[in-house]
Amino acid sequence: MKNNELLKPIPLQMGDQVALVAPSSPVPQLNLKNAINSIRFLGLEPIVYPSCSSQHGYLSGTDSVRAADVNAAFANPSVKGIFCLRGGFGVTRLLPYIDFNRIQKNPKVFIGYSDITGLHVSINKLCGFVTYHGPMPNTNYTKLDTYTLNSLKQNIFSSQPLGLVTNPIDEPLLTICEGTAEGIITGGNLSLLEGTLGSPYEVDTKGKILFIEEVGEKPYRIDRALTALSLAGKFEDCAGILLGTFAECEIPPKDAQPGNVFIAESTLTLSQIFEEVIKPFKKPTLLNFRAGHIYPQATIPFGCCVRLDANNQTVCFK
Repeated sequence: MKNNELLKPIPLQMGDQVALVAPSSPVPQLNLKNAINSIRFLGLEPIVYPSCSSQHGYLSGTDSVRAADVNAAFANPSVKGIFCLRGGFGVTRLLPYIDFNRIQKNPKVFIGYSDITGLHVSINKLCGFVTYHGPMPNTNYTKLDTYTLNSLKQNIFSSQPLGLVTNPIDEPLLTICEGTAEGIITGGNLSLLEGTLGSPYEVDTKGKILFIEEVGEKPYRIDRALTALSLAGKFEDCAGILLGTFAECEIPPKDAQPGNVFIAESTLTLSQIFEEVIKPFKKPTLLNFRAGHIYPQATIPFGCCVRLDANNQTVCFK
C-alpha cells in the first residue's frame, strides 16, 4: 500500500444488506422513511437499528443504545455497509463505549460526515481501514444532484482509485500556500477535530493530508479552533492541507453592529484567518474543495492516498 494507506473495505454490491444507525441526533419519522427509501434507491436493503427511531433529548437515544447499534452493525455478518442516518451531536460521547477491536476485525463500508467525524478519525486511527466522508440518507438520496450521487456511488460501489477529483463547474479551488504534497487523507469537521484534542481519539496528522470543513460557526470560533489545532502540532505534522467548505461561517455585512467585536465590521474574514493561522506553516494548502455541509459535495475516502498540488489546484486520489 502507498504511503501507509489504509485497507479498503469490500465495495458494496446491489442487493447488499446495510445498516442504518443513528449515532448522533434524532430525526422525525418522515425523515426516517425518506432515509429508508434513500438506501433502497441505491439498490441496497436497509436494516434499521433501534437508534434510528429513538430519542433522548437532542440525542438519538441514550449513549448505550447508540453505541450498541454501532457495535452490533459491525459485528453482524449480514451487514455489508453502515450508513449513519444524520449528524448533529453525540458521537464524542460514544467513543469510550465503541468496541474498536471488534470493528477492526470486521471492516465495512462506513459513511457519514459532520458529527460522524469522531468515528471516522477513530476508526481510521484505531482500526486501520478506509471510511467515507459523504452524504447521509437523512438528506434523501433520491433528490441528490448528479455530482453528489455519482461521487457517492463511485466510492462505495468500487475499489478503483478515484483519480483526479474536480469541483463542480464555477467552483474553483483556491491556493492558500503553494507546493505539492502526498499522503493519506484524514480529518473532517473542525469542531470535532478540536473537541477530541488530548484524547485517544484525536486526529493523527503526521505525514498526512488534513481535510477540514465547518458549518455555521462565526469567524472567531473558526480562528479559535484552528489555533487549537495549531497549538497541538497538527499543522506542523501534516504534509498538506485541504480546506473544504465553510458554509454560513462568514458574517454578512447586513449584520454589522458597531462596537461588537464578533460582528461584521470588527471581524476577520475567513481568508484572513487562513492566511494568519495556517499559511505560516508553509504547507501546500488548497481552499474550497467542495465537501462538507453543502451540495453538490464530493465523497472523500478517508485513509486513501491523495496528491495535493496547490500550484496547479488539483486533488488526485491514488
